[in-house]
Parts: sequence; structure tokens; C-alpha cells
Amino acid sequence: MNILNKLKSLSVSYRIHLQWIPSHVNIEDNEIADALAKAGADDASVPSVPLTYLELFSRAKSRNKTNWLIPLVCHWYQGSRPGGCLSIDCNRRDHTTLTRFLNGHIRSLTSSDNSKCFEICPKCTAEQATPDHILACLGLSKQDLVSNPLLTLGFFRVHRLMDLI
Repeated sequence: MNILNKLKSLSVSYRIHLQWIPSHVNIEDNEIADALAKAGADDASVPSVPLTYLELFSRAKSRNKTNWLIPLVCHWYQGSRPGGCLSIDCNRRDHTTLTRFLNGHIRSLTSSDNSKCFEICPKCTAEQATPDHILACLGLSKQDLVSNPLLTLGFFRVHRLMDLI
């Protein structure tokens, strides 16, 4: 107790920081002391000078930057750029066709009374030629389109669907 009284009297004129170093002599007391030390370390110290606008802005900008650097894990984020773009070696027209098809925006898409309307599928002539129906009609899936886009493009050409897409 004598040590604590001396520290208290010194703290009036000096700023005193204590650091707990566990000694592992008495395990029960050490666990209590460790818990108290951790609780004290978790308390944020009050800055001596208030933060300026630029310092606050810099911290917020740094937090936002770290959030944006984490890549998305969505199933549609297969390409190297946002929006589901495919990174393949082909001409610009084919690349645009495949990307638009993957996103569901094909040439035959029109709008009527705030609803999407597609042309009739030329292969089966039974349903509208939505991107999902075209893939099902050809026996393909979206995973085939993402994993092997040039093969899918070949299927579109063989079945003469390029004008529709």
C-alpha cells in the first residue's frame, strides 16, 4: 500500500504510465491482473490535441481504400474487371457480344409496358429467346459461357444466333 500512496502523490506533478509484466508466480492473481491490464490497454487514450479535418479525412480515406482493395467473391465476378467482363483474346465485336449476352442485354431485347420482351427463339420457335432460354436450347449453361466463351461463341455462330444476340 505504501508504494501506491507514493505513486498517487507523484501523479499530481508527473504523468505516470504503468506497465504490467506477468511473473507467473501466482497463476490466479496473474489471470486477474492480465484481465485488468488488457481492459486498460483496450481503453483508447484521449489525444492531447483534437484531430484536424485533414487527419480525419486521411483516416477515413485509408479505411475506404482497404475496403475497396478486397476483391468481390460473387459468382458473377468471374472476369478481371467489374460487371462480369470476360478477358478473352478475340475481336471487339465478339467480346462485346459475349459480355452483353452474359449480362442479359441482347439485341432482341425490347421494352413494352415496363416489361422485357424478346423475339421468339428461331431454333425451337416455342418461347422467347431470353439468354437463359438460348443457353438451355443449345444445351449449355452460364458456367460454360464463363469457362469457355469461344466455344459458346462457336455454338452461336453454328446455330445462326449471332443476329439475335
